[in-house]
Amino acid sequence: MLETELKAMLTKELYNTVDKMYPWDSKKLQKNFYYLDKNGILLKNRSVFRIRQKDGCFKIQVKIHKNSDSPLQICEELEYTADCAPEQIEAEKAAEYTGMETGELYRAGVNETLRNSFMWNETTEICLDRTTYFDITDYEIEIEYTKELPQKLIDELDRAGVKFDKSSVGKYSRFLKRLSEMSRNE
Repeated sequence: MLETELKAMLTKELYNTVDKMYPWDSKKLQKNFYYLDKNGILLKNRSVFRIRQKDGCFKIQVKIHKNSDSPLQICEELEYTADCAPEQIEAEKAAEYTGMETGELYRAGVNETLRNSFMWNETTEICLDRTTYFDITDYEIEIEYTKELPQKLIDELDRAGVKFDKSSVGKYSRFLKRLSEMSRNE
């Protein structure tokens, strides 16, 4: 599946403003367990391996980023069912899921996201996220769409103060940055 989304980071105040703007269809808590390999092959290939726990179910998700340095994110996403989020993924299984010879994958940590979702129209979904990882909580909005991005929606969010003008740093990259900072401080 190819996923197209526009992202922007928000302050807590702007998050609260946007939260009041829409009649959210759902509010769900999800956990993302992130995995790394010792040789950095996933990172070199701009790929993310995670196991997402949502609604009591576990899904292995492999995301391969197709572009960079843009608020517009285009990813190829592969998904498989799982029973749990183990500490390690065997090398053979990792290769099967990723198509890469990464060796064994190890669980690097977890983030927890409260996601509010609203279908703005048939092809456009707004996702408002509050994410906690390690000792940080941050806020983000994602517009996921399958056809044309509605300019009316962008204008609506712009009037509220949401700006999609900076390069987007995804949850995984923010997680890795904090993990690296914590490792340097040990």
